[in-house]
Order: sequence, then structure tokens, then C-alpha cells
Amino acid sequence: MARQADHTERRRLFAAAALSVISRDGLEGLTLREVAREAGFTTGALTHYFQSKDEVLIAASEFAAEQVRTPMEEVEHGASARDALRRLLYTALPTTTVMKGRWRFWVAFWERAAHSPQVNRVMQERYREWSNRIASLIRRAQDQGEALPGLDADLAARELVALVDGIGVQVLIAGKLAAPAQRQFIDSLIEVRLGSPPVRAAAAPVKAGRRPARASA
Repeated sequence: MARQADHTERRRLFAAAALSVISRDGLEGLTLREVAREAGFTTGALTHYFQSKDEVLIAASEFAAEQVRTPMEEVEHGASARDALRRLLYTALPTTTVMKGRWRFWVAFWERAAHSPQVNRVMQERYREWSNRIASLIRRAQDQGEALPGLDADLAARELVALVDGIGVQVLIAGKLAAPAQRQFIDSLIEVRLGSPPVRAAAAPVKAGRRPARASA
């Protein structure tokens, strides 16, 4: 049991090292030697767990997915599904240096997926998970009366995914972090696709010195 735990932990260590290398140096910087050096091991130790760069890349994608699931799951449990959807999409934007590095990794992952069927399969799984997470919140918003009842949740989810991808690529090209104004793109698309947010009637203020009228018996 201990040996299996050590084996799993060593794989995670190499996966984290690969994620750091790609986030910093891009796909061109991903070599087995550099990943091993980043992890503090020899190349021979790395090849005991991974036989190719694609296997290392997939392990790094799994490690990255684990890291982003926790903050995403935390924002999903808000009382308002519509607000939870907005916050969920915000978490995916490259608003920090760490998230910008993650976006560099994902762009590298996309590029490799165009040439490797093995990597492409994993990429498709990641996108299905991401789209399903968004679609689930849209359906919950429909149940809560916060989205149009006839809305195709799966189609709207794909549109939101495409918008977030576009923002991420624009940020990388500009060499900056995502600006607060780019969140407005998400807000606007949510309003267009889900419909205007419901207006909640506010309670009438009670004037000082007066009590609310009581219903007659």
C-alpha cells in the first residue's frame, strides 16, 4: 500500500513539474530532462513513470484540472444559480499570474491535441466536463426562474466557453492580465442568452414613528 502511495505521489510530483515548465516556457520548453530537473530527479527516474512527452502532458493536464475544480465547486453552491454561473466563469479568466500561466499551458495543450489523438481525447474530456458544469448551472437557473425556460442550456454553455477561450487568448497575445472590463463581456452574454435578470420587489420602507397597518380580523 505504501509503495502504491509513493508511486502515485511521484507521478503527481512530475505532473506538477511539467505544469510549471509549460506555464513558464511553453510547449517548446517541455523536455523530459527539463521536467525531471524541475522535479529534482534524474531523467531516468522520470521515464520509469512516463514513456513519452504526451504522457507527461496528459498527467500535467490532470493535475491542472484538479487544482481548478476546488475553486469552481466552491462558487457553484451559491443560492442564486445565475450569480454562481457568473462567478464560475470569472474563475476561469487569467486575472492572476498563476492563471495566466495556466492559460499558457492550455494553449500548449490545444496545439499538441491537433497532432496527438491521445492528447486530443483527453482535451475533449476536459471540454465536456467544463461545458457540462456550465450547462448544469444554466439548468438550475431555469429551475429558479433566473433564465429563460426555453433556452438550450448546452448551446448556451458552448457559447460561454467560446467567449472565455477568446478572452484568454486575447490576454496572452496582449501580454497582460485580464482587465475588469473583460468581465463585462461575460455579464453581457449571460444577460443576452439567459434573459434579463428577474426584478425582485423591494419591501416598502416604513416611515419613522408609524407602524405597519395590521390586517383587520
